[in-house]
Amino acid sequence: MPTMRWGEIGISVGMALLAIAFYGLARFTQTINPVDPGPALYPRVVSALLFVFAVLQILLSWGPAPQPRQTNRETEGHAAAAYKYSLGTLVLSMVYVGIFDRASYLVTTTGFLLGLMFLGGVRQWLVLGSVAIGYALATYYVFGHLLMVPLP
Repeated sequence: MPTMRWGEIGISVGMALLAIAFYGLARFTQTINPVDPGPALYPRVVSALLFVFAVLQILLSWGPAPQPRQTNRETEGHAAAAYKYSLGTLVLSMVYVGIFDRASYLVTTTGFLLGLMFLGGVRQWLVLGSVAIGYALATYYVFGHLLMVPLP
């Protein structure tokens, strides 16, 4: 009997349940402009998309798990790299959240993205710098100036 990917299914079910909970919690109302969809629109759209993709992942994971074509040494190397990337992402995220209010948005976001991309294997400095700085500037402009969200 083929083994199913129960871990993927379990995580996807958990994400679908979280999406349902977040959708139900997004009850932000506003009465200033009745035509405006209000602040609940974005969290509800994101929750609905999360639910759809979680269900799609459940359907994709339902079949038998693919048989690895790699040797044990290659599989162990990939597992070690995935563990390093996951742990590094967790540490970088905790540091980013911890210093977000104490430092400039542009500095913290650029540093966070540089760290993530470097951890992911990007080694071309032009790519690292341009993507990190470009993304930080673009999101700073969108959130800080267009949407008027106060950023540190």
